[in-house]
Amino acid sequence: MTDQEAQEQPRKHTKPTRRAWIMRGVVTPIFGLLAVACIVFGVLNSTVWKPSRNITATAQAHSTQYVVIDPGVLDLVDTAVTVSADNGKTASSSGTEAGADAAEDSQNQQTSQDQQAQTEPQVCMAVGSSKDVSGWLAGEPYVRVTGLDTWQTLSTSEEQAKGTASTSQNQVAFADSDMWSQVECGSTSTTMHLNNAQPAQVMLIDFGTKAPSADLSMQWVRQRVPDFALPWYFGGGLCAVLAVLSASVFAMEPHTRRKKQAESAQAKPKAAKSADEPTIGAALAGTFAALKPRPKKAGAKGSARHGRHAGAAEDESRQQGAPTVVDPGARNIVAEHANRNAGGETAEHDAEGETTSVISADELQAYFARLAQEVGAEPAAGDEQQPSADQSEGKENE
Repeated sequence: MTDQEAQEQPRKHTKPTRRAWIMRGVVTPIFGLLAVACIVFGVLNSTVWKPSRNITATAQAHSTQYVVIDPGVLDLVDTAVTVSADNGKTASSSGTEAGADAAEDSQNQQTSQDQQAQTEPQVCMAVGSSKDVSGWLAGEPYVRVTGLDTWQTLSTSEEQAKGTASTSQNQVAFADSDMWSQVECGSTSTTMHLNNAQPAQVMLIDFGTKAPSADLSMQWVRQRVPDFALPWYFGGGLCAVLAVLSASVFAMEPHTRRKKQAESAQAKPKAAKSADEPTIGAALAGTFAALKPRPKKAGAKGSARHGRHAGAAEDESRQQGAPTVVDPGARNIVAEHANRNAGGETAEHDAEGETTSVISADELQAYFARLAQEVGAEPAAGDEQQPSADQSEGKENE
């Protein structure tokens, strides 16, 4: 079958394995739906369900004159807080004014309003320490604000202060006391704004008399709003990645995945670094060692002696099998060269002495005889050999 016929022949589609069917048909859609749901919840938390910056919580106090806001409540949401208090008599007074006789004289009406303002108690609120507030409330019942029930409701409880209430008529007015760091008063309602509320600060509200139904509200403007959308976006991205992996990598059989990993590793082999290749650090060290100035020697004789000692130590280390470490900066090239020359001359003289002492007169005569035969000469044995013998004897005498 040729290549063209093999290409024209339709390919056979193999049936997916059980693992691939489960991962691509069941697990991948589940992760996909989870990713979409997380992204939808993230969008909702960043738009419709986004937390509000303005937090306003209210509470009501019945049949009480004092309201105390516990430490840590003023800065519960943010350091900037606005506290408002109303004794609940605004509506009744306006209803009384509306039901007054229409024929009454305007001057009498103004006089009656002034007298009423003087006789009605004021609503005051002050900021102080826990010790000062406890001293002012000695033996009195009060309503305590302990925190937030919800983002719109304050949690309250009715308490009784320890101690004995003072019955003196010459008490200092609430607004004139020097126990407070900040105080505000109003006829039927009052408001105080704190830019930097501290955790240890306590607020005391005095309605003057027992108010049948008093209203209290606290408002914060948050500078930092919590971001609940980011975790949902992160979860959606993670589910999307898992869906892609389930449809591709996790759907493959383990042996097939290992085979592909091996093929990819062979296709891109890593070049192994040669062991004898010098490193950059070694090259730089050798360069700086060559540029390093060498100390001057006292003389050639001492240098030669130093070279001989160094050579003897090197030979001894080689015989013992220990590795030899050569310092390029500590070598004296001039001394080594003189050493070599001196050693070569000594060796040549020794060789010459050995050669002269070994050759005898008979061997020298035989050498000249062979030489004469080779050049084709026919000298007389007595004439030619005698001078040679004399020459050899002269050399020996020398």
